[in-house]
Amino acid sequence: MNKEKFLQEVNRQKGTKTNLKAHKVALSIIDDIEQEADRFEAAESEASYLAYEYGDEIIDAYDDFRMKYNIDDFIINGATRDLEEVADIMKGNLDKIQIAAEEIGINPSELLYNYDDLRQRVDNAKALNTDAKSKYFEVTDYAGFNNFWN
Repeated sequence: MNKEKFLQEVNRQKGTKTNLKAHKVALSIIDDIEQEADRFEAAESEASYLAYEYGDEIIDAYDDFRMKYNIDDFIINGATRDLEEVADIMKGNLDKIQIAAEEIGINPSELLYNYDDLRQRVDNAKALNTDAKSKYFEVTDYAGFNNFWN
């Protein structure tokens, strides 16, 4: 309500003409309220949106993200952490094939068709494991996730 409407309303209710000097305080308060009303409404609207919608949207999006990129489950229930152990077992077995092949004078790939490929991958497993662990720590540190790879 602006000053003129306020004065008209006061006059209507009293049935007399209002003395402006007597209502100077009331009119300045109305000016103050009108000046802050838009700012108040904007702040109230944003706070309401945060409290009743946006906060929940963020939580839902975060939950969706964690489910889509569930690195915890990937490490806890996946095979990634087994790489070094299984590579050591594979290396021992590949060594046995190599020894056996040498004893009979043939190439190990004649006993195991993918021997060369497996040997190369097993030899690179330690470096791959180091890179995977490093990337895991980078992701968990960046995202603030718990670290489950000891």
